[in-house]
Amino acid sequence: MSSPRFTPRQAVGNRLKARGETFEDMRVGKKVLLTWTEKWAEELSGTLGATPAPRTMFIDTFWLRTVDTPEGGITVAFAPIGAPGTIMLMEDLIACGAESFVGVGASGGLDPNHPVGVVLIPNAVKILDEGTSVHYPDQGDPTGDQEMIKTLSGLIEKHGGQTASGDWWTTDGFYREMTDDIALHMENGILGIDMETSAMYRVARHRGVSVCNILVVSDELWIEWNYGIDFSEFKTGVTAMQQAAVEWAQS
Repeated sequence: MSSPRFTPRQAVGNRLKARGETFEDMRVGKKVLLTWTEKWAEELSGTLGATPAPRTMFIDTFWLRTVDTPEGGITVAFAPIGAPGTIMLMEDLIACGAESFVGVGASGGLDPNHPVGVVLIPNAVKILDEGTSVHYPDQGDPTGDQEMIKTLSGLIEKHGGQTASGDWWTTDGFYREMTDDIALHMENGILGIDMETSAMYRVARHRGVSVCNILVVSDELWIEWNYGIDFSEFKTGVTAMQQAAVEWAQS
Protein backbone atom coordinates (compact mmCIF):
# COMPACT_ATOMS: atom_id res chain seq x y z
CA MET A 1 0.00 0.00 0.00
CA SER A 2 1.36 3.41 -0.97
CA SER A 3 2.00 6.03 1.70
CA PRO A 4 3.24 9.63 1.81
CA ARG A 5 7.02 10.00 1.61
CA PHE A 6 6.97 12.36 4.59
CA THR A 7 4.39 13.42 7.15
CA PRO A 8 3.30 16.87 8.31
CA ARG A 9 4.97 16.25 11.67
CA GLN A 10 8.26 15.38 9.97
CA ALA A 11 8.03 18.52 7.83
CA VAL A 12 7.27 20.80 10.77
CA GLY A 13 10.00 19.13 12.82
CA ASN A 14 12.63 19.81 10.17
CA ARG A 15 11.57 23.44 9.82
CA LEU A 16 11.78 23.87 13.57
CA LYS A 17 15.19 22.20 13.67
CA ALA A 18 16.49 24.60 11.02
CA ARG A 19 15.45 27.48 13.29
CA GLY A 20 16.95 25.92 16.40
CA GLU A 21 13.51 25.16 17.84
CA THR A 22 11.61 22.02 18.86
CA PHE A 23 7.98 20.97 19.21
CA GLU A 24 8.22 21.98 22.86
CA ASP A 25 8.61 25.58 21.65
CA MET A 26 5.33 25.45 19.70
CA ARG A 27 2.20 27.03 21.17
CA VAL A 28 -0.69 25.60 19.17
CA GLY A 29 -4.05 25.48 20.93
CA LYS A 30 -6.50 22.62 20.71
CA LYS A 31 -8.96 25.13 19.22
CA VAL A 32 -8.03 27.18 16.15
CA LEU A 33 -9.70 30.22 14.60
CA LEU A 34 -8.35 30.27 11.05
CA THR A 35 -8.87 33.34 8.88
CA TRP A 36 -7.59 34.65 5.56
CA THR A 37 -7.94 38.35 6.44
CA GLU A 38 -5.05 39.75 8.48
CA LYS A 39 -7.17 42.54 9.97
CA TRP A 40 -9.66 39.99 11.25
CA ALA A 41 -6.84 37.84 12.61
CA GLU A 42 -5.49 40.83 14.52
CA GLU A 43 -8.96 41.67 15.86
CA LEU A 44 -9.63 38.09 16.97
CA SER A 45 -6.20 37.92 18.61
CA GLY A 46 -6.80 41.19 20.43
CA THR A 47 -10.17 40.09 21.75
CA LEU A 48 -8.77 36.78 22.98
CA GLY A 49 -5.52 38.23 24.32
CA ALA A 50 -3.52 35.90 22.06
CA THR A 51 0.23 36.55 21.74
CA PRO A 52 2.71 35.65 18.97
CA ALA A 53 3.62 31.97 18.72
CA PRO A 54 6.32 30.22 16.64
CA ARG A 55 5.41 29.71 12.97
CA THR A 56 5.11 26.30 11.36
CA MET A 57 6.39 27.70 8.03
CA PHE A 58 9.66 29.38 7.07
CA ILE A 59 8.06 32.55 5.74
CA ASP A 60 6.66 35.08 8.18
CA THR A 61 3.81 36.29 5.96
CA PHE A 62 1.40 33.95 7.72
CA TRP A 63 1.43 33.83 11.48
CA LEU A 64 0.02 32.30 14.64
CA ARG A 65 -1.02 33.86 17.94
CA THR A 66 -2.06 31.77 20.92
CA VAL A 67 -3.67 32.26 24.30
CA ASP A 68 -3.16 29.55 26.93
CA THR A 69 -6.32 28.24 28.60
CA PRO A 70 -7.04 25.39 31.05
CA GLU A 71 -8.85 23.62 28.20
CA GLY A 72 -5.77 23.43 25.98
CA GLY A 73 -5.37 26.86 24.40
CA ILE A 74 -6.76 28.84 21.48
CA THR A 75 -4.74 29.73 18.39
CA VAL A 76 -5.57 32.39 15.83
CA ALA A 77 -4.04 31.50 12.46
CA PHE A 78 -3.61 33.99 9.61
CA ALA A 79 -3.68 31.60 6.66
CA PRO A 80 -2.84 31.64 2.93
CA ILE A 81 -5.77 32.13 0.57
CA GLY A 82 -6.80 29.04 -1.38
CA ALA A 83 -7.03 25.35 -0.61
CA PRO A 84 -3.35 24.29 -1.06
CA GLY A 85 -1.81 26.82 1.34
CA THR A 86 -4.66 26.57 3.82
CA ILE A 87 -4.38 22.79 3.95
CA MET A 88 -0.61 22.88 4.35
CA LEU A 89 -1.05 25.12 7.40
CA MET A 90 -4.01 23.11 8.71
CA GLU A 91 -2.01 19.87 8.47
CA ASP A 92 0.89 21.55 10.30
CA LEU A 93 -1.40 22.68 13.10
CA ILE A 94 -2.98 19.25 13.46
CA ALA A 95 0.51 17.78 13.73
CA CYS A 96 1.14 20.25 16.57
CA GLY A 97 -1.98 19.27 18.51
CA ALA A 98 -4.92 21.23 17.05
CA GLU A 99 -8.20 19.35 17.41
CA SER A 100 -10.93 21.67 16.12
CA PHE A 101 -11.06 24.51 13.62
CA VAL A 102 -13.44 27.33 12.79
CA GLY A 103 -12.75 29.08 9.50
CA VAL A 104 -13.66 32.77 9.76
CA GLY A 105 -13.95 34.22 6.29
CA ALA A 106 -16.01 35.66 3.45
CA SER A 107 -17.92 34.08 0.59
CA GLY A 108 -19.84 34.73 -2.55
CA GLY A 109 -23.60 34.37 -2.19
CA LEU A 110 -25.77 32.45 -4.67
CA ASP A 111 -29.12 32.75 -2.90
CA PRO A 112 -31.09 36.04 -3.13
CA ASN A 113 -32.63 35.22 0.26
CA HIS A 114 -29.19 35.59 1.85
CA PRO A 115 -27.60 38.87 0.72
CA VAL A 116 -24.43 40.70 1.75
CA GLY A 117 -23.88 40.47 5.50
CA VAL A 118 -25.53 37.09 6.11
CA VAL A 119 -23.12 34.59 7.67
CA LEU A 120 -23.28 31.37 5.67
CA ILE A 121 -22.20 28.01 7.09
CA PRO A 122 -21.28 25.40 4.47
CA ASN A 123 -22.79 22.03 5.31
CA ALA A 124 -22.07 19.56 2.50
CA VAL A 125 -19.83 20.67 -0.36
CA LYS A 126 -21.51 19.40 -3.51
CA ILE A 127 -19.31 21.15 -6.11
CA LEU A 128 -15.58 20.41 -5.70
CA ASP A 129 -13.78 22.72 -8.14
CA GLU A 130 -10.44 22.68 -6.33
CA GLY A 131 -7.48 20.36 -6.68
CA THR A 132 -6.40 19.68 -3.09
CA SER A 133 -9.22 17.55 -1.67
CA VAL A 134 -8.79 14.91 -4.39
CA HIS A 135 -5.42 13.98 -2.84
CA TYR A 136 -7.20 12.76 0.29
CA PRO A 137 -9.33 9.60 0.55
CA ASP A 138 -12.72 10.13 -1.08
CA GLN A 139 -15.33 9.85 1.65
CA GLY A 140 -18.24 11.36 -0.24
CA ASP A 141 -19.30 14.98 0.00
CA PRO A 142 -17.02 16.91 2.38
CA THR A 143 -19.22 17.86 5.32
CA GLY A 144 -18.79 20.15 8.31
CA ASP A 145 -19.08 18.98 11.90
CA GLN A 146 -22.83 18.95 12.58
CA GLU A 147 -22.60 19.84 16.27
CA MET A 148 -20.35 22.79 15.48
CA ILE A 149 -22.73 23.97 12.75
CA LYS A 150 -25.60 23.92 15.23
CA THR A 151 -23.61 25.68 17.96
CA LEU A 152 -22.17 28.38 15.70
CA SER A 153 -25.55 29.06 14.06
CA GLY A 154 -26.99 29.76 17.49
CA LEU A 155 -24.06 31.96 18.51
CA ILE A 156 -24.25 34.05 15.33
CA GLU A 157 -27.94 34.70 15.95
CA LYS A 158 -27.25 35.41 19.62
CA HIS A 159 -24.85 38.17 18.57
CA GLY A 160 -27.34 39.78 16.19
CA GLY A 161 -26.30 38.17 12.92
CA GLN A 162 -28.34 36.47 10.24
CA THR A 163 -27.20 33.00 9.22
CA ALA A 164 -28.04 30.04 7.01
CA SER A 165 -26.48 26.64 6.33
CA GLY A 166 -26.63 24.55 3.19
CA ASP A 167 -24.94 22.97 0.18
CA TRP A 168 -21.75 24.56 -1.08
CA TRP A 169 -19.36 25.17 -3.99
CA THR A 170 -15.58 25.47 -3.57
CA THR A 171 -13.37 26.55 -6.46
CA ASP A 172 -9.75 27.35 -7.32
CA GLY A 173 -10.88 29.61 -10.15
CA PHE A 174 -11.64 32.88 -8.40
CA TYR A 175 -11.87 34.76 -11.72
CA ARG A 176 -13.64 31.88 -13.49
CA GLU A 177 -16.95 31.85 -11.63
CA MET A 178 -18.91 31.61 -14.87
CA THR A 179 -22.48 32.82 -15.30
CA ASP A 180 -23.69 29.48 -16.70
CA ASP A 181 -22.19 27.59 -13.76
CA ILE A 182 -23.68 30.05 -11.27
CA ALA A 183 -27.13 29.64 -12.84
CA LEU A 184 -26.86 25.83 -12.76
CA HIS A 185 -25.67 25.68 -9.19
CA MET A 186 -28.34 28.14 -8.05
CA GLU A 187 -30.94 25.92 -9.67
CA ASN A 188 -29.54 22.99 -7.69
CA GLY A 189 -29.78 24.84 -4.41
CA ILE A 190 -26.13 25.77 -3.83
CA LEU A 191 -25.94 28.43 -1.13
CA GLY A 192 -22.51 29.99 -1.66
CA ILE A 193 -18.96 29.72 -2.91
CA ASP A 194 -15.44 29.98 -1.48
CA MET A 195 -11.93 28.65 -2.13
CA GLU A 196 -11.11 26.42 0.86
CA THR A 197 -14.06 24.68 2.49
CA SER A 198 -14.18 21.38 0.58
CA ALA A 199 -10.51 20.67 1.23
CA MET A 200 -10.72 21.70 4.89
CA TYR A 201 -13.73 19.47 5.51
CA ARG A 202 -12.16 16.47 3.79
CA VAL A 203 -8.83 16.84 5.59
CA ALA A 204 -10.63 17.14 8.92
CA ARG A 205 -12.42 13.86 8.35
CA HIS A 206 -9.20 12.18 7.21
CA ARG A 207 -7.27 13.38 10.27
CA GLY A 208 -10.05 12.88 12.80
CA VAL A 209 -10.47 16.53 13.81
CA SER A 210 -13.50 18.81 13.76
CA VAL A 211 -14.09 21.77 11.45
CA CYS A 212 -16.82 24.25 10.55
CA ASN A 213 -16.47 27.35 8.41
CA ILE A 214 -18.48 30.53 9.01
CA LEU A 215 -18.35 32.84 5.99
CA VAL A 216 -20.00 36.23 5.71
CA VAL A 217 -21.42 37.08 2.28
CA SER A 218 -19.17 39.75 0.79
CA ASP A 219 -20.59 39.74 -2.74
CA GLU A 220 -23.77 38.70 -4.48
CA LEU A 221 -23.50 36.68 -7.68
CA TRP A 222 -27.08 35.88 -8.67
CA ILE A 223 -27.62 38.73 -11.19
CA GLU A 224 -24.94 41.40 -11.56
CA TRP A 225 -21.86 41.25 -9.35
CA ASN A 226 -22.65 43.24 -6.22
CA TYR A 227 -19.51 43.70 -4.12
CA GLY A 228 -20.55 44.69 -0.63
CA ILE A 229 -17.54 44.99 1.67
CA ASP A 230 -18.33 48.66 2.26
CA PHE A 231 -21.97 47.97 3.12
CA SER A 232 -23.09 48.46 6.72
CA GLU A 233 -24.73 45.02 6.51
CA PHE A 234 -21.35 43.45 5.78
CA LYS A 235 -19.75 45.12 8.79
CA THR A 236 -22.64 43.99 11.00
CA GLY A 237 -22.22 40.43 9.75
CA VAL A 238 -18.46 40.48 10.36
CA THR A 239 -18.99 41.67 13.94
CA ALA A 240 -21.53 38.92 14.70
CA MET A 241 -19.32 36.31 13.03
CA GLN A 242 -16.25 37.30 15.05
CA GLN A 243 -18.18 37.43 18.32
CA ALA A 244 -19.61 33.96 17.65
CA ALA A 245 -16.15 32.58 16.83
CA VAL A 246 -14.65 33.99 20.01
CA GLU A 247 -17.46 32.67 22.20
CA TRP A 248 -17.09 29.22 20.63
CA ALA A 249 -13.34 29.31 21.24
CA GLN A 250 -13.75 30.34 24.87
CA SER A 251 -16.56 27.90 25.66
